[in-house]
Amino acid sequence: MKLISLLPFMENEEIKELALQILSGEVTGVKLVVLFPFLSSEGLDEVVDILIEKKQVKQLMTALPFISRDKVNELYDLCKSGELEDCNEMMFLPFLGKSKIKAMIKVIIKEAKEKAKNNDDDDEVEVEVEVEIDEEDFETDED
Repeated sequence: MKLISLLPFMENEEIKELALQILSGEVTGVKLVVLFPFLSSEGLDEVVDILIEKKQVKQLMTALPFISRDKVNELYDLCKSGELEDCNEMMFLPFLGKSKIKAMIKVIIKEAKEKAKNNDDDDEVEVEVEVEIDEEDFETDED
């Protein structure tokens, strides 16, 4: 029998304890992501806090569908600030609230405007190149 089939019948505290044992390395062979749907909100927050502390970005990304909006926003802010390395902001899009997405759009538009100012076409410099052609290179043998 697989553990996953028993998870719905386990107590919240037992599932949290199992998650903590997986994180500490006491239990191996069980993927942490399997526990996320069965953890209580508090238990999941505790696990996510440990994952943040350990900077386990890949595991954090697998938790996104299961964590609260506040926790998603916290992770997004950590990702955006660079505190979580190798974090892709785009992974958060389906889980962010409208206000965060609007703020994201404003930043992208602002950066695009600044980039357009810095890449003004009038700043381009034309370079003329003179090439000497040796007519001998183009002679053909006509006999």
